[in-house]
Parts: sequence; C-alpha cells; structure tokens
Amino acid sequence: MNRPGDQFTTVEGHTVRYWQVGREGPALLCIHGIGCSVLEWEHSIHALATRHRVYALDLLGCGLTAKPADASYDVAALALFTLGFMDAMGLDRASLVGNSLGARVAMECAAVAPARVRSLVLSAPAALANPTLFDFRLASLPVLGELLTRPTAFGTARLWRTAVADPACITPEMVREKVALARQPGAQAAFLKTLRGLIHLGGFRPSVIDDSHAKARRIQAPTCVVWGRQDRFLPVSHLDTVMRLVPHAKPVVLAPCGHAPMVERPADFSRIALDFLADTGVDLPSS
Repeated sequence: MNRPGDQFTTVEGHTVRYWQVGREGPALLCIHGIGCSVLEWEHSIHALATRHRVYALDLLGCGLTAKPADASYDVAALALFTLGFMDAMGLDRASLVGNSLGARVAMECAAVAPARVRSLVLSAPAALANPTLFDFRLASLPVLGELLTRPTAFGTARLWRTAVADPACITPEMVREKVALARQPGAQAAFLKTLRGLIHLGGFRPSVIDDSHAKARRIQAPTCVVWGRQDRFLPVSHLDTVMRLVPHAKPVVLAPCGHAPMVERPADFSRIALDFLADTGVDLPSS
C-alpha cells in the first residue's frame, strides 16, 4: 500500500501533520507514543480503513507537528490537544486507538470527555505501573538525558530493536526517517520535556501513576487492551494493573511481540482492533 499523503491543520494555534484514509464508516483516530509520529501507523492504517474513516496525527512536539518550547506536554494537555484535533476534523465522536503514551492519552480523553469516545483500543498504555525501560529513566536526568537522546542512527536503531521482539522488522530506511524527524528543531527538547514530566530515575512518577489510575477508573467506553508478551519497555505484567482498573476491558496478549504491535505485527493488530470494534457495534455510521 502507498503511504498516505501528509495533510496539515491547525490546533491551538499550532500546525499539525496528520493522515486520513477511508471515506466510509465510523471515525477512528490513531495516537502514537512518545517521540513517535504517524509513521508508526503506516502498515496498519489501510487495513483499519477497510471499515473506518481513519485519522492519525502527530502529537504536539512530535513528527512534523509544531514543537513550541513553552507548551505543556503532560497527558492532560496532550489529551486536550487530541480533542482539539477532533474538533478541527469535525469529529464529534470517534474510537481511539493508541500505543504507549498515545494509549494513555486516549484513556485521558475517554475519562474527561466520555461523550466523544466511542471505544478504545489500547496498546501497552504507559504510566500505569512500574518498571519501565532503564534507558528512559536515565534520560530523565539533567545533562545525561541530553547526551543519551541525541538523535543518531546507532542510538535510534538500538532503541527500536529493543522495542520489538523481532529486530529484523526495523529497517535502515525506518531508522533514517526516525532520525531525520528527531533532528528537527525543538524535537529533542519536546521529547525530554514530555519524558521528564512522566518519569524520574525510579520510573514513572508516583503522582503520574496516581492520576493514571484515577482516570482509568472513570473509563466507561468499551475497551480492548493489547500487549506484546516480549514488551521490554512496559512489561506485560502491567496488563494486570489495567484489568484491575478497567475490569470491563478485553485483554489480548500477542506473542512473539514487543512494545509496538502496529509496527511489528500490523496485520494481527489491525485484525484484533477491527474485530473488537465490530463486536462492540462500532460499524455504524457516525461523525
């Protein structure tokens, strides 16, 4: 499949890059993780669009979206930004599919604006439990974080090969594109500001986890939680925490698979999402 064309809109006065695929069916919005972009949805967006009008955005500070130095990059701000993007697209309501931080942002949207979220498909939602990747914990430290997150081909390849169970799925071209995005002005600063708001040397900050738990308990939307058994960023044991907080959720464990199933197992991930959305009745026309 051809890569969708980049489109741009304005949210909160900031330029936002997004993709849109599919002209029929209910709206579905894909939300990437920390330091990522719409590129993470390249191999799943067309399958999802067989039954949905699919949108994917670059969050504030990521991809080709603006990276203002004075912006807030916490979960609450990113959720408001996501809801603002829905406004810009004319979407009163949508199903949300998110990975890692993007899944946590999707949960926030469902908690604070339940009327706007039809269903959730959450892939390894972040900030609900510890441990998390030691590399991220080190990067939370002043000075050391700036050194560790300098965008290089070696460092980017290493990180992404840690993110997946099968390193062969991370190609040199993928690495080149990710490095190019990470080298944009403001990208590293936005990444570190986001990261340090979530994580300290010990892992996710207790206040962040407490807030995540409070918001998770408010979720009423039908929810599917997908986790890779070989996830080294956020261990599959975190799934137990999510199920305790959102007991109506449907758990799915993929193996072999790491932290980003839409990258590593896109066909399986898309099938899981589509089947769940169909089972919950999200196949009816909607804005």
